[in-house]
Amino acid sequence: MARMRSDTYTSVVESSRRPSIWAGSLRRDHIRLDDLQSDMIQEDQPYTPSKSGPSSASRPSFAWPFHGRNASEVPSTARSSRFTLRTWGQPRSFRPQSDTASIDRSIVPDYVVNFLRGETPETLARKKQQRKWGEHGVEITPRRGTFASHPIEYGHYSSNLDSGRDLNTSGNWSQQSTIRRHITGWRGGVIFNTLISFIILLAGIICLILVITKSKLISGESSIFSGDCMTAQHINVGIHLAINIVCVAILSGANYVFQVLSSPTRRELTAAHESKNWLDIGIPSLRNFTHISGFRASIAIIALLSAIVTQVIYNAVIFTSQNIVNYDVLFVTQSFLDHAPFNTDTKFNEGGLSSIDIARLQDASSQSGLTDLDPTTCLHEFSDIFQPSFDAVLLITDSTSTTSSLIHTSKSGTPLTTFVSNNNDIVAPDGSLVQHCLARPSTPQTCSVNLSGSILGVAVLLNLVSVISMAIILARSTFDPLVTLGDAIRSFLRNPDPPTANMSLLTKYDVKNGRWGSSEAQFFVPANHFWAQTPTLPRWMLMAFAWLMIGTPTAVAVAFLVPKVVENPFTSFGVAVPHLTYLLPSPVQTAQMALFAALPQLFLAMLYFVTNSHLTTYFLSHEFSLFALSPQPLRVSSNPLGGQITSFYLTLPRPVSWALIGWFAAMGFALSQAMFPGVIILSSPHSSQPLSNKVVAISFSTQALIALLGLLVILILAVLGLGLRRAPAASLASGEVKGNPLVLSGGSCSAVISAKCHNHDVIAPGQIMRDDDRNIWLRPVVWGVVEEGASMRPGRCGFSSNGTGCVDVGRDYV
Repeated sequence: MARMRSDTYTSVVESSRRPSIWAGSLRRDHIRLDDLQSDMIQEDQPYTPSKSGPSSASRPSFAWPFHGRNASEVPSTARSSRFTLRTWGQPRSFRPQSDTASIDRSIVPDYVVNFLRGETPETLARKKQQRKWGEHGVEITPRRGTFASHPIEYGHYSSNLDSGRDLNTSGNWSQQSTIRRHITGWRGGVIFNTLISFIILLAGIICLILVITKSKLISGESSIFSGDCMTAQHINVGIHLAINIVCVAILSGANYVFQVLSSPTRRELTAAHESKNWLDIGIPSLRNFTHISGFRASIAIIALLSAIVTQVIYNAVIFTSQNIVNYDVLFVTQSFLDHAPFNTDTKFNEGGLSSIDIARLQDASSQSGLTDLDPTTCLHEFSDIFQPSFDAVLLITDSTSTTSSLIHTSKSGTPLTTFVSNNNDIVAPDGSLVQHCLARPSTPQTCSVNLSGSILGVAVLLNLVSVISMAIILARSTFDPLVTLGDAIRSFLRNPDPPTANMSLLTKYDVKNGRWGSSEAQFFVPANHFWAQTPTLPRWMLMAFAWLMIGTPTAVAVAFLVPKVVENPFTSFGVAVPHLTYLLPSPVQTAQMALFAALPQLFLAMLYFVTNSHLTTYFLSHEFSLFALSPQPLRVSSNPLGGQITSFYLTLPRPVSWALIGWFAAMGFALSQAMFPGVIILSSPHSSQPLSNKVVAISFSTQALIALLGLLVILILAVLGLGLRRAPAASLASGEVKGNPLVLSGGSCSAVISAKCHNHDVIAPGQIMRDDDRNIWLRPVVWGVVEEGASMRPGRCGFSSNGTGCVDVGRDYV
């Protein structure tokens, strides 16, 4: 009995030494934020409810019998009414589970039952008051069966009580559902782009199956339309327009995945900074490949190359062919037009025309059924590999032969350049000169739209590779890259980067020259910043090179080909014309010519990636500069909390990205119609000659070339025009609005971004940093002076959620 009294007295004394968290109107399962010690809930440590009664600061606490010193107690803290908190996902009931309900109340006293329930006289009295006045505070209950740190909410923001270092940005500190985590931020963007590529893959597989079932072959060509040439032209234009929209969609998705995969994690970034190497943040980067995992680098390259090659392959799947009756060439005398007799002996009839065919031409010439052409025009019209407008030409010479009015016939399709003299005169085999020509208009020709099964199979295979490379990243659930600028700022604010401490005005020029890590005070020199100053000189040279690779050949082709079609300088999209169709030095197959004609799409795909990256640097610097003007929420790519926001786009805003996709889809379509395979099926009505002869050549369209050149010029002018835009100016301490300390001159640099994220919300000596001061990344932040310098002590710049001062031009900062 004496021992029981001693234990009871000891419990009363110990409980009187510190205030109780149950004091006032708070229940046992309620607590205020400022009352909560930072070491109460740690990561990987569950919250354990106490089984003993609380202590009181205001008066001695009555201890129940059996209340010994071995009972655990909830740490008590000082009361505060600044913020309240609530945890999610925990059981509502805090009451210990026991069998007290089954205990016979007539045997066990009430105070024992109340003690087993965890009650004290104070809590019983307080509950009676709460039933009268209502509850106060915010309920906090334990999370059972988990060892993850618990996010808590104060006001409309969230926080985390874990203060340990995090080298993987957000890590697992955000307790979001798995479904929500995979449909927001960069993962949602990857899912969207993967879904688009999968739909394209599905459409390609269906087309391939239809081709195989219809033509009963995997390789070779299959005609999907045959008939009127105007209808065939419309089908060809429509399919190629859809193909290029699809191709640019695949390019855009590959670029998105490439940027995500090439973005470093915080661990990789920390390792790079420790060895004085900087990485790119917020832009697609090849530089980062030497510092990220080899697996991610390999997947990124595969996604990029497969998308580029797909652009070429898909544009080679569809091509058109023209069925044309080959033209006959006849040299005759003037008397031939008056039905003079002619001789069809092989000496005069090398072309093998029948007497009936020759007689029909003679009748047509006497009935004015032929078109009269002068020698120059005649030579121009019948000097190419095919002639779609006429199927026969009579060359009237100055010969006076009386033996036969037919002088000579040549094989079908023989160009008249074969008979041209040094004086550009058309000379007949007997030496007479051609005076004029009579051409017979041909019957309407037919065209067909063809599909190459083998090329389509390769395109589907490449599309499958693209889908797999895009989707494989989703399987890496632990991958948490610093994709956006907000990701990097959040990570550096939560865990400042030691190698860049005390260098808030660090520039990329300083980083490249090794002047980081010295912690020397610097001055801010205000100057107007144009967006064109953000990309580096090598990036500008790459942009110029990529543009010239496609722009220069296009301009040369326009200058060379337009004069060749003086009578109609704007030839139709994708339609082969005689003057703009050329045979290659050696015969090629149709599929080979289609791939050759689609090769320039390779340079157009490269131009897309370079332009996208170039514009991304523009908007990365612009987004960073806005933090020097007013508080901005952090736009993160995953696990948004508090005032943070997230989006599917990474750095380049969606309107700009969509405009770029549409523009390159238009350029890809124009290119596919500017240079294409010219497949001509030449047929002959004469039984003595082969029925058909297939000619595979390369054809051009001046109208499409001019359109492509115009689109390219507008593109480069838009890039240069955006480069002339000025960055928003920030206010200085003098009141002048000039310059912006957050512009990224020279492009993205992780060291520069890291240096701006130190010394946030500096706390005066002796003042305790509150949770709302420590977790500023959960709220909109602004960058500026957070601590004014005094005498020889430099000032400090950094991010703050409580407002900052303006930078003074005459003062140094660290």
